[in-house]
Parts: sequence; C-alpha cells; structure tokens
Amino acid sequence: MTRRFVALLVVFILGGALGGCAHIPKPKELLDLASLRESKEYPAAQEKQPDLVRQSDDSYFKSVESWRDKEIEDSKYWATLGTIKLRTALSMVKEEAVRQRAEAARKELAELKKREKELKRQLLEADEQLALHAKLEAARKAAEEKEAQLKAKLSEAQRREEEQKRLAEAQTKVSEAALALKQADTVEAAKYAPNEYGVAQALVARAEAALKDGKISDAVATADMARSRAEAALAAARPQYVAARKVAERQARNQALQKDAAAIGGVTVRMKAVGETQQLIMPVPDLFKRAETAPRADKKALLNEIGALVKKYAEYPVIVNGYTSNRVRPSQQYSVSQARAQEVANHFVSLGIEFKRMATAGRGSENPIAGKASPLNDRVEIILLFQ
Repeated sequence: MTRRFVALLVVFILGGALGGCAHIPKPKELLDLASLRESKEYPAAQEKQPDLVRQSDDSYFKSVESWRDKEIEDSKYWATLGTIKLRTALSMVKEEAVRQRAEAARKELAELKKREKELKRQLLEADEQLALHAKLEAARKAAEEKEAQLKAKLSEAQRREEEQKRLAEAQTKVSEAALALKQADTVEAAKYAPNEYGVAQALVARAEAALKDGKISDAVATADMARSRAEAALAAARPQYVAARKVAERQARNQALQKDAAAIGGVTVRMKAVGETQQLIMPVPDLFKRAETAPRADKKALLNEIGALVKKYAEYPVIVNGYTSNRVRPSQQYSVSQARAQEVANHFVSLGIEFKRMATAGRGSENPIAGKASPLNDRVEIILLFQ
C-alpha cells in the first residue's frame, strides 16, 4: 500500500465522518414559532380560532420539513407565515376576552346604577316621611298652643262654643280630605301614583282616628296634609290614567274593526304583525278580467261594503295593493297591478274617503293565492294599519 493511497483513504474517512456529523441549527423564525405553540394561550386559540391555528400548524410542519431538508430559506418563510397566523389568532382571542370583560363590566355598572337609583328612591321616601312627621308635629304643637291661648281667654260657655266650632271645622277638613282621596280614586291613583296615594290614605285614616278620639288639633293638621297629598296623587296619576284609557279605547276600537271586517261576506280577513304595527288584510280575489284594470261590475257591491268600513274607521291609514295572475304578460304585470290598485283607490275616493289616507302599490304576480294562472290572483288587497 503506497503512501499516497493511505493519505487518500484518511481524507475519505475524515470527510465522511465530518459530513455525517454536520448539523444545521433551526432558524430563529422556527424557534419563535415553536415557542408560541408552547404558550399558555395556545389551547384557547385552538378552541376559539381553529382555522387560523390549523393554518399555522400546517406552516409549522412545512417549516420543520424544510429545515430537515436543509432548505433554510423555505423553512424561514413557512415559520414566518405560521407565526403571523398564530399571532393573529392569539390577538383575536385576547381581543374577545377584553370584549367579554368589558361587557361584564358594563352589565355590572348598569346593575350598580340600578341599585343606586333604587337606594336614592328609598332614601327620598324616607326623607319625605321624616319631613312629613316633622310637619305634623310642628302643626300639632302650633294648634295646641293656639288652643291653649284661646282657652285662657274665653269663658266656659265660650270655650264650649269654640270647641264645637273647631270640632265642626275638623269634621269638615277630614271630610274634605276623604273627598280628595275619592277624587284620586277616579284616576286610579293607587295604581299610577302609589307613593303619594299611600301616604294620603294613611293620613286620612289617622285624621279620622284623631277626630274619633277627640284630638281636634291633631285631626285638623293631619287632615290638611292628607288633602294636600291626595291632590298631589290626583295630579300625578291623571296623565298616566288618561294615556291608559286612550290605549284601552284604541284596543277596543281595533277589536271592533276586526269584528266589522269579519262580518263582510266574500272577504277572508287575516291579521299580520310587522314590528309593532298590525295589518288587517282584506283580499278581494277575482276582481279583474285578464289584463283589465277596471273592477268587475259584479264586485262593485263588495268594494262599496269595504269602502264603508274604511270610511267608518277614518283614523286608520290604508294600503291598496294590486296583483295580477300569470295570464298578464310579465312585462305588463307591474303596470297593470299598479293601475288596478289606483282604480280601487279612486273608487274609495268617490265614496267620500280622503285620498291622502291611502297608499297604492302594484305587486305584479307576487304572493299568488292560487295557481299562478288562476283568475283568483287578479285581485287587490285592502290593508288597514293600526298599533
């Protein structure tokens, strides 16, 4: 074996050993992504943003594979892309958590404000009660002092006469307070002004008891205050009572409208709610011949009956929708249906109904009530609106 051969053999062995032991470190981008995957927020991101996390995972595995294949630039690219996806998912999770905490804080604040309002109301009522008792006590003492002064000046006969006058005055004031409370009952003050009414009711009872026990001064002072509170209850309750009566009257009128509409022969009435508005819909099927816009002569009586109903309930807005069947050419359906609605509106005007109450619209062949070519679809729908 020659010296040259030995040298080549050594070089070959050393080269192989060095090549086998060569190791390329992971790029920083891949290490950063791996670190993010180990963060405590990662499981939450998997749950809340599964699509982004799955895309990040795919990029991570591609980066690892590229690193193993010693394609470092590709590894960096996939690691960077995966980091962007994962950071985006983590940011969205954090943002959602912040929103949830803010919403919880808002609800807690609203509840605290509600409690604060209730506490203020209770405190105000307590203050009113204290002020009421103080006024009663002051009035009672003033009356007693006045009574004592009068008694010192008057003779026995005069005292008896004065006592009878004061008794009559007390009886009158207690009666006036009771009458004021009855007047408050006429507007259901117990329902619409419960605080003022409750105080007035208690004061009337107290005044009556004082009068019965012969406590004239106490009865007079208490009756005056009871009357004042009853009048305050009447004033506070009246607007709400009037509003409630109007609502009740409107509901009764709405029910009467539905009953009258249902009594019209040849019309099947239906109700439809659109938000807070109620629609009473009265369809008149088979009202027109083919593409004609003038109502059939044999249907005029029915239109007159509906018109009388519309005229009777003059405060209700009216919509007149015109329709066609598929027997009318598609290009003409909307113009024909609009003309039909207008013709019916004009007929109602001839019956004395104000045109400004009505709105007309052509609906073409929308919402058929029978087969698309059925003459039943050549119709109008008269709709009355109410709350």
